Amino acid sequence: MKKLSIVTVTYNAAQALEKTIQNIIAQSYFPYIEYIIIDGQSQDHTLEIIKQYEKYISYWVSEPDQGIYDAMNKGIQVAQGEWINFMNTGDIFTSPTTVEQVLQHAKESSEILYGNYVLSFENYKKSKYTPVDLHDFYKGMLLNHQSTFIRTGLAKTHLYNINFRFACDYEQLFYFYQKGRVFQHIDLFIAEFKAGGTSTKHKIDYLKECQSIVSQDYPQSKTHYQRQILYAKLVAWIEKLLPRRLFEFLMRMKNNFLKLQSLKNNKAKTPI
Repeated sequence: MKKLSIVTVTYNAAQALEKTIQNIIAQSYFPYIEYIIIDGQSQDHTLEIIKQYEKYISYWVSEPDQGIYDAMNKGIQVAQGEWINFMNTGDIFTSPTTVEQVLQHAKESSEILYGNYVLSFENYKKSKYTPVDLHDFYKGMLLNHQSTFIRTGLAKTHLYNINFRFACDYEQLFYFYQKGRVFQHIDLFIAEFKAGGTSTKHKIDYLKECQSIVSQDYPQSKTHYQRQILYAKLVAWIEKLLPRRLFEFLMRMKNNFLKLQSLKNNKAKTPI
């Protein structure tokens, strides 16, 4: 069995950290998992939680860092598994056999494995399907780092560029894509995580960083990102005006409508 390094980055989120730890140690593949926790010197009872589960943790450290991606780089640098995955505070795998299933599907030639994921909102969950073909990667993040496994040796060759504040994971994966690294799509729902992360809270800045990452190689991306930024501003404006439950209801209706339209389009394309 191939060794997998799972890195959890955390800061002042003890309760959510315990949820993630329990999910990871419940994995059927856990005997072959090197579990790493990088804490940004939390001031809550995070260290108590870490010490409570210390026998399951291969390596942990609690010290100041320059943000989440700097902490993730620390995890990459100490990881010794053949593959590496980031399951940060509050993130979970969708089932106890998820890791085992992912690695069973991995081809020897593959360097980056990725699959589907679930976004958890306050009142509902949204299934997100990742594409098999990544030819539109220049249009933004098509993958999700919780549902991505990278060859550790490859990850060490190009760490997260902390000159970016919000799109470091996109920059790394897009760099590997541009270099012709071998991506393998696995049609499984791998991870579930709570909506509203850093890239969502700072959506406009995130989109601007994505555009700067691809602009040199894909000058045609300018129009695409201008539209995305305009839409993000509109959504942010509506979100401020409406109560949270009503806003999520409208977003859910919009997502259901788009899903139905996609199903209709796919049905229309199916030969009789």
